[in-house]
Amino acid sequence: MRHSEIARVVAGTLDGLSGLRVQVEVDLARSLPGFHLVGLPGTAIRESRERVGAALRHAGFRWPDRRITVSLAPADLPKEGAGMDLAIAAGILSASQQIPSVSSAVLEHTLLVGELALDGTLRPVRGLLALALDAAQLGVDRLVVPFEQLEEVDAAQATRRVGLRHLRELPEAIRALEHLRITRIAFPADGAEPPSDELNLSQVKGQEEAKRALTLAAAGGHHMLMVGPPGCGKTMLAHRLCTLLPALSCEQRAERLRVESCAGLAIDLSRASRPPFRAPHHTVTGAGLTGGGRPPKPGEVTLAHRGVLFLDEAAEFDGHVLDRLREPLVTKEVRLARLGRSTSFPAAFQLVAATNPCPCGWHGSRVKQCQCRPAQIHRYLRRLSGPLRDRIELWTVLDREPSEKWWRASDREWEEQLRRRIFAARQRALTRGSLNAALDGDALKEACGLEENARLWLQSWADRMNLSLRALAGTMRVARTVADFRGRDRVKQEDLAEALAFRPPV
Repeated sequence: MRHSEIARVVAGTLDGLSGLRVQVEVDLARSLPGFHLVGLPGTAIRESRERVGAALRHAGFRWPDRRITVSLAPADLPKEGAGMDLAIAAGILSASQQIPSVSSAVLEHTLLVGELALDGTLRPVRGLLALALDAAQLGVDRLVVPFEQLEEVDAAQATRRVGLRHLRELPEAIRALEHLRITRIAFPADGAEPPSDELNLSQVKGQEEAKRALTLAAAGGHHMLMVGPPGCGKTMLAHRLCTLLPALSCEQRAERLRVESCAGLAIDLSRASRPPFRAPHHTVTGAGLTGGGRPPKPGEVTLAHRGVLFLDEAAEFDGHVLDRLREPLVTKEVRLARLGRSTSFPAAFQLVAATNPCPCGWHGSRVKQCQCRPAQIHRYLRRLSGPLRDRIELWTVLDREPSEKWWRASDREWEEQLRRRIFAARQRALTRGSLNAALDGDALKEACGLEENARLWLQSWADRMNLSLRALAGTMRVARTVADFRGRDRVKQEDLAEALAFRPPV
């Protein structure tokens, strides 16, 4: 590009979980010195003048003694984050002819992202991987990023990139832009098992009914609620659900990494194939659970996308916060409207909740007598509203197991066989188009293929148990999973009976 008093470079910002191209234009005018930033910059970007100025001096460059105008286009969209520091600094250096000239085509296809420290070093930025994954949509094929995040950017396949530790390295990077080689990371093949984990289901002693429910949840993608006294194994079981799930596909891994990048979490590529597991504390706010803020950021339900959201001590959560789960459980996404703009976050997660049966925790236990009054027990469990309970298809009651079971050896061979059966059941469901938890309407009826006597039997029990239509559909979905686990093409009456045994009380 021919040096002039106007320079144009490319930066990026986040729009929800997607990258947004930002054209950074820098104009140096022969007028009174000053710095003006336009284009709806956020607070962090408005403060870039001080960071960029100090970084230029410590890197051995000079601050132009002119009127500096920086425009961020498109001008009508808000921009957030300190990741535009590097692009602003590069624009100022290019306009003031302090870095080498390259062709305009190279700069137009190069994304510069990084936050500058006062001494000129580059710091990691939130959402860089999302920008790298969207490089083609942003019209760029080269990245200049903080050196610390080179491994993170590797997840964006076939992306040319160079990492900077310090702003003083920018001229050399500019000269090398036209000669960057394409790098690529090789993911394991789809369907490969996740890396080995110390957690395994055979470590849980007893609790056969709860293990069966957990197995069905893994095979069909169903939501699950466990009720039992302290120390009966609810948390142990919940943490082992992810070990029963298959590895994420390449597309699902990219979705997980994108979410974690936009949320500012540390990226660990070695664990990217594992379904995520999120366990927020019961004091979490509504925005923390489902997302929110300005700009909108993903919440726990989105961080659990393609994995498991575990709510321990679910009855201790604020009821209004829990009710915010009702829509994502059905739609598999969260929609937030802020300042006239709508943002959508994915939320295809499995809900696993655990709670004590009463405030003291011992109602119905054979180990210790409950001290709570019936009204207290009723109010405690009703913190999980009826509509939310209706969406949970597997409900199991636990009690403490005798201590003698703790000494039994773990049977890893049994667990490996169980995983193979789960994988086979999931494959049977996927050949019909989706996991059983996603079936509804005519597709659910066709998948179950109930005979007339089985249908009438289910109908009589649904009326007797006062099941809603949603609960009835949930029972059929679980029964379809039971049949898949047993290798059946049609749902039988005994499959329906087992599914009804896992229905939550009304």
